[in-house]
Amino acid sequence: MNLQEISKATISFVTEFPNELTGKIVKMALASMQPTPQPLLKPLEKLSLEKNIPKEQLYDLLSIYIAIIKQFIRTSDKDFISNLVEIGFPNEFVEGLPFVNNRKELVDTFFAPHYAFFQNVSSIKWRIDISLFNSSLLNKTPPNIILSIKLKNGKLHTIELNPKAFHMMRFNIALILKEMKSFKLNDSINKMIK
Repeated sequence: MNLQEISKATISFVTEFPNELTGKIVKMALASMQPTPQPLLKPLEKLSLEKNIPKEQLYDLLSIYIAIIKQFIRTSDKDFISNLVEIGFPNEFVEGLPFVNNRKELVDTFFAPHYAFFQNVSSIKWRIDISLFNSSLLNKTPPNIILSIKLKNGKLHTIELNPKAFHMMRFNIALILKEMKSFKLNDSINKMIK
């Protein structure tokens, strides 16, 4: 969701949403951004039934908080506050968000543990394995891509992928790299990636 496209009615819905429920939505938004996201459908449906709020509004609210958290991670606290105020959120609401002024705690708790694995990678190598049963090309097996990841502690992890899975992985890595270049990462996130 693009925060620039949010209507004034949606902004007022977000800002007037009860505080005790906002905390639950923020926790769900943070949980959805983890590498192994938790299923959120049942908790959202339960919240919808308990508080008599349409599910569609809760889905919209969750997607808005996910976009807000992404914006928070990409920018400094000062830029984050000014960007949201510029979009139309009240200054009191933005400064009252639970993660404002808690950047280090948020990054350390929710994002840093998942970067630790990549700091342990020593090398990544790949090769294409093509096998032929005989000299004729009619009986060839499809090629496989073998990906070897060596960790600093000496452990070697080998993954065998078919061409479709390899191209999907390559495409997703290229997307991640493109997004990382476009983000203005703050110093703490830059240190984790290095």
